[in-house]
Amino acid sequence: MAAISKYRTSSGATLYRVRYYTPDRGETQKRGFKTKRDAELFAASIEVSKAKGEYVAPRLGRVTVGELPPDWLGRKEHSTAPSHYRMLESA
Repeated sequence: MAAISKYRTSSGATLYRVRYYTPDRGETQKRGFKTKRDAELFAASIEVSKAKGEYVAPRLGRVTVGELPPDWLGRKEHSTAPSHYRMLESA
C-alpha cells in the first residue's frame, strides 16, 4: 500500500510525494507530483504492476549509453541486410 503526503518546496510550492514498498520489501519514494490526483494515479499504477508481477525498480531501468550498442546490434544483425548491418556496425 502506498502513502501520499504533501510537502513544500523552498520556493513555497506545494507538491506531493508517494512512498511505497517494493516487492522485495524495500521502501522507496517518488516525489514532485503537482496534484494529489496525479500522486494517487501513480500509486495505483505501482500497485497494479506489483500485483501483475511486472514491477521493475527504477534503478534497474537506468542503462548507460555504452551498454546499449552490443544488444541492439545483435538484434539488427538478424533483421537487416548484411550491407546495412555493416554500415550500422561501423557507425
